[in-house]
Amino acid sequence: MTPTNRTVAALCALALLSVIPALYPWVWPLWVAISGAFIMWLAIDAWQLSKVSVDVERQNPKIIAHQQTAPITLTLFNRSEQIVNLQVHDGHPAHCVVDQQPVNTLLGPQSQATLHYTLRSGQRGVLDFEVVHCRIQTRVGWLRKPLQLTKPAKIKVYPNFKTNRLYGYLLSSSSLHAVGIKRKTQQGEGSDFRQLREFRDGDALRQVDWKATSRARKLISREFQQERDQQIVFLLDCSQRMRHQGADASHMDNSLNAVMLLAQVALKQGDSTGLMTFGGEERWVPPGKGAAASNQLIDGLFDLQATQAMPDYDAAVENLQRRLTRRALVIIVTQSRNEDGESATNAFRRLSKKHVVLIADLQESDLRQALSAETSKINDAVQWFSAQSYQQERQRRHSLARANGALLLDVAPEQLSAALVTEYLDIKNRAVL
Repeated sequence: MTPTNRTVAALCALALLSVIPALYPWVWPLWVAISGAFIMWLAIDAWQLSKVSVDVERQNPKIIAHQQTAPITLTLFNRSEQIVNLQVHDGHPAHCVVDQQPVNTLLGPQSQATLHYTLRSGQRGVLDFEVVHCRIQTRVGWLRKPLQLTKPAKIKVYPNFKTNRLYGYLLSSSSLHAVGIKRKTQQGEGSDFRQLREFRDGDALRQVDWKATSRARKLISREFQQERDQQIVFLLDCSQRMRHQGADASHMDNSLNAVMLLAQVALKQGDSTGLMTFGGEERWVPPGKGAAASNQLIDGLFDLQATQAMPDYDAAVENLQRRLTRRALVIIVTQSRNEDGESATNAFRRLSKKHVVLIADLQESDLRQALSAETSKINDAVQWFSAQSYQQERQRRHSLARANGALLLDVAPEQLSAALVTEYLDIKNRAVL
């Protein structure tokens, strides 16, 4: 137990009043009586505090979205016969932003109170709650008793898929260009036969089924659809380069949102999706189809964080090749650097021999700023020429990767989602797999 501010002030006042009995001895008995009554009062308050019994229950969502506020409810129970003043602070993780904490409340005998606050997590993963911190005072308020109520709980913080759901809506509507997604498909084209139907204006002559036409005595066209049941596997870089923080999100967060968006689109197209990570964090989510595969992918990604390790492209490609037994579209999301040399290019060339490889190479915001900056001083000019040289070497590596058979996107992280979906739909339309 600790004294409150009132108690400290009262003790200071008694100490100052002790000077009076020294000057006027006849006041001494009165001072002793006052001091004794105060000490007895403190003892009664301490005894009452020892009898106080408080309990708490926490109601919280099991899953919340990254950077979105979520409501948390604390229900406090006073199991004793005293009126209790409570100051309550929930033991949330340090990186969370909360409102309305701590909270003060008054509880009558054998009563309860409900407190609400909001929480927003700046990191994905699992939030661990251990205790609820309380400070208890009786109505007298001379002493305060700290109390820690153990109430463990876990909240999963998933990537914010609100934008992805919006994309999913737009993919089924005519507003694709509004979000930068360009669908290049044409009705009736593809490589999987779907059905026979009457010839329509705009159908190509090669679509005409002449045998069916002769039987029906009218032009009949063959209608095709895009291939289904193909395998899409993401190879996601988790190295230190993905820790770079942009204006709104890190490279890792943008990459995860893009991966989950394209996975949902691919699953709706009838393809199976899987994922492997590299760069200090090795995870493998086998390709699957349907809602179960979507949930499996989310559970395997939601707490994924960029590490401090460097990427090892050779080991990543070798590991992936051992796991893949059939031809697949391998989408590599990374941020390559010139210091990687030819290791990344050679690894991707080996992968391209069996699989269709799409490399999404994230642009560096510092490089873009250096190239677009005004050169009013000598130092600015030197920096610009250095950035230009770096960019030319980057473009040379990209050209070499394309020459080796890989598809490549040189894309800003914030534009990755739309770029990947556009390229995937184009690959499906051209029947590259």
